[in-house]
Amino acid sequence: MSRWQLRGIHLFSHNGRRRDITFDLNAVNIITGPSGSGKSAICEIIDYCFGASECHIPDLVREATSWPSILLSNGTTEVFVARRMPPPNQLSSDEIFITFGSALEIPASADALQRTTNAGTLLRQLEQLIGIGNVKTEVFGANRKSNRISARSVVPFLLQSDDVIINKTVLFRGGQDERRDSIIDSFPYFLGVTDEATIGKEQELRRLMGQRAAEERRIALADRQRDVLALSLRSIATEAQSVGLIDISVQDASVERLRAALQSGASWRPDQDGAGGSDRLTELTDYDRRLRNQRGRLLTEISESREAFQEASQFVTTTERQQRRLQVVDLFGSGDAPVETCPVCSNTIMQHTETLANVRAAYQQLQLQLRSAERERPQIDDYISALQTKIDGLSSELQIVTAQLRAVVREAGSIQEDLDLNQRRMRVAGRVSYYLEIADEVEAPPSTAHLDVLNRRIAGLQDELDAENKMDRLQDAQRQVGMSADDILGDLPFASPYPERSVYLNTRDLTTGVLTEQRRISMRDIGSDENYLSLHMSIALGLQRYFKLHDRPVPGFIVFDQLSRPFYPPDKRPEIVSTHTDADRGALRQYFDVLFKEVAGQQDLQIIVLEHAFFADDDRFVKAVGSRYLDPEKLIPEGWPRVK
Repeated sequence: MSRWQLRGIHLFSHNGRRRDITFDLNAVNIITGPSGSGKSAICEIIDYCFGASECHIPDLVREATSWPSILLSNGTTEVFVARRMPPPNQLSSDEIFITFGSALEIPASADALQRTTNAGTLLRQLEQLIGIGNVKTEVFGANRKSNRISARSVVPFLLQSDDVIINKTVLFRGGQDERRDSIIDSFPYFLGVTDEATIGKEQELRRLMGQRAAEERRIALADRQRDVLALSLRSIATEAQSVGLIDISVQDASVERLRAALQSGASWRPDQDGAGGSDRLTELTDYDRRLRNQRGRLLTEISESREAFQEASQFVTTTERQQRRLQVVDLFGSGDAPVETCPVCSNTIMQHTETLANVRAAYQQLQLQLRSAERERPQIDDYISALQTKIDGLSSELQIVTAQLRAVVREAGSIQEDLDLNQRRMRVAGRVSYYLEIADEVEAPPSTAHLDVLNRRIAGLQDELDAENKMDRLQDAQRQVGMSADDILGDLPFASPYPERSVYLNTRDLTTGVLTEQRRISMRDIGSDENYLSLHMSIALGLQRYFKLHDRPVPGFIVFDQLSRPFYPPDKRPEIVSTHTDADRGALRQYFDVLFKEVAGQQDLQIIVLEHAFFADDDRFVKAVGSRYLDPEKLIPEGWPRVK
């Protein structure tokens, strides 16, 4: 056996306990139990451990379980995947434990589980194990983008859950929500219409077509530039003629003569005519600027000197005022010898104080400063006079230069005209030079060698890929699945007035139904829950036949949730059923007959049935149930603590 199947489901409690449900490989496995025993949680546990973005395990199981897990096996290798239950306020958990081995030992309790990876890495590892390459979906719809095919893409082929199995409009799990488009787009890969090599070539084709478009744009741009340059030749020549760069008849000259004339015009340089007057004007302008700068500096100096003179005058005035106040010291003598008699009362001074000495010293110092200021003030005044003389001289010289400038400017009208013409010629010469450079670059036709290589490679890939041929192969694969489903449907209850009919599958819109000689009848229009169930089962098993035959990377197991739905209303479902008592029970037995027959025929197919009824008189059924009877223990044993 090489296809992956389900070896077991293991639930870990919050208090160190573990619940095991084991399955036989390559066999029909039946889990039975009354309503509320937890059977339908099996599909959600498998889905969650296959990397679902949201956990939809029922609350009764979710509250009592810390880590749900699955054990996969392909006969030689086992993979154990455990994923922590998300907290109540989260949709899922990214804490995942995964391990591989030939004969794994399941951890005894949740204490041995710890995060080893996240959901994204889990999907990559499952893809490698299943055999899914690094490929993207085939896009069939407008306004849709290609997505990476992952392990999540196989889930619709594995689970026929209770909301799907007798649904008259939904054929696959996820076909009724946002996953629908990705299921449609992934079908060509799982049917083998496209594979890793084909998808690699398609990606290369898209890349080469992008390169070809860029190369075509480059060549078209070069051609447009050549056309524009050809049209611009006489225009640029006319402009050069207008400023005297060339001297030929633009309209009558050939393209070659125009190009040669422009080559000569592009090398034009201004001559020295009229340069003397221009130089004299420049010389006088520079001299005028220097004189004005000197005069400005002298004006600054004389302003500063006048400020210094004013400060000196103010100092002298202030000092004289202070001197008059201190002249009282003369009453005590002006010599160095101490005065022995008081000038006021004529009595003998009995004690000389320090204050009198300080006053006398300050008075003497003030006299020195006053004499110094009186000496400096005339010097400053002389300096100001000298500066003023220089300024007057510069002003006179400036008047002369200004007069000369006016004379030169009056005589420079023709010089200015020459300058304007030269500037225009320089501009046009520059334009001509640029034009000739561009013309040299684009004059030769652009090379198409690279475009030729791209076209040959694209044509080869298109022949290999051939979209029309791909669609033919997809339709052929659908017919093969339909033929297998029709063969299976022949052994199933199918209450319809269409004896001559064949089953069809349309993967482009995920629909099925029957074809008659007159028309195509969709599943919805056929009616009857029994018919819906039969078509779901026949398509699911037909796909598994196809996957096995063509060695496609899809696990080899299917889970059917309650085949007895069409035969027993929810409020009247029996716990033990004998299949020999009425027609409905006999019809129900036909489904199990087909399952046992299909497992025996395919040899490496595993089927798991979640069933309410228990057929005690069918030995195959009893053996398939084994110890998987969920009453009274149920999926979650009594006594497991619940965490809300």
